[in-house]
Formats: sequence, structure tokens, C-alpha cells
Amino acid sequence: MLMPVNQSAEASQKPRRGRPVTTDPNAVGLSALRLFTEHGIDRVTMDDVARASDISRSNLFRIFPSKAAVVWGGMHEFNVELERRLSESPETDPIKLLHTSWVEAMHLLDDSLETVRLRLKLIASSPEIYGWGHGQLEEARGVIERALAKLPGSPMRPRMVSSALISVSMAILMWWAENEDDRTPSQVLDDGFEEFEKIFSRG
Repeated sequence: MLMPVNQSAEASQKPRRGRPVTTDPNAVGLSALRLFTEHGIDRVTMDDVARASDISRSNLFRIFPSKAAVVWGGMHEFNVELERRLSESPETDPIKLLHTSWVEAMHLLDDSLETVRLRLKLIASSPEIYGWGHGQLEEARGVIERALAKLPGSPMRPRMVSSALISVSMAILMWWAENEDDRTPSQVLDDGFEEFEKIFSRG
């Protein structure tokens, strides 16, 4: 999937007299993503990103330790929000629980459409880039599996359903990014999940 970076810590630029200048991680991330998209991620160095963002190399690495961290930025914050939504929901139907919790957590991304779109396009462009985010996606899958394990049902259901939801959500979001759809990420996921549920609905 992916996502915008939401980091509370502020990184300062090169030491200067007076009040230090702060760095906006979202602005730096967007600058890097534009470079990756225009020139190719393999041809852009972190030094290039630092120069384009007008920050020091050391400051950049405090925000993003690697190019992979830029592309997959924000996933941890999303996973934290997803876990909160799942734990607070009174819903006992597993499909409704996952649908509503995932869409509600996705609202974190609705104000950063260009960033999300560029990240998803880069992820879709290469199996290697997609593979960089396996750990982040596995973290999200584990959050879902633990929530489903608390509900009655087959012991294999949590693993099966959590894996399916990750695949479906990534397919929906990549389609959204590639087709320049004007809906927000949460809206397109909401609509996509409804369509997916209709395919497998009974009766």
C-alpha cells in the first residue's frame, strides 16, 4: 500500500545561529517521490533527495533511513490506527469489522493524495520495490489476524482472511493510483470492499 509519513519528531537542518529551522517529513517525502517517479528510483541517490529538499544528508537519514522507507513511509502509523479501530469496534461480524476498521484507518491518507498515488505507482512498478514493504504489510496482516482470532470460527480463518484482505486492499489501491480516480483512498476502499463482498455474498 500504501502512504504519507506522520512523524511527530522534528529534524533540524544544519546548525545555525538562532532558532533552528524545522524539517517537514511530508514535504521531504513528496520531493523524493517526485524524483523517483521522474528519474527512476535506482538512478536517484539519497544525496539527490537531500539536495532537492534543501536539507543535510544526516538530517534526511533521521527522517528516512533508506529509499524503501520513503516509498513505504507511513505504514507503521496506519497499522497503529488500524489496530486501535479494530480493538474499539463492537462489531462481531468479521467482514463488517474488517471493512469498517480498515476504511476508518485509511482516512489518515485522505489529505495526501499525490503522495499516496506516487507511492502506490512506485510499488506497482517493480516486484523489488513491492518486496521492500513485505514487513510492513505483514505487520498489518498480523494486526488483522489477532483481531479475528478473538472472534468465534475456524482456527485457520484469521490467517486466511487477513491474508486475503491485504491482497484485496493493495489491488484496489493500485488500481486507484494507476487510473487517476478522483476518490480518496478511504472512499475507493469502501467502494471496492463493497464490490468484493457482493461477489462472494450468499444468496
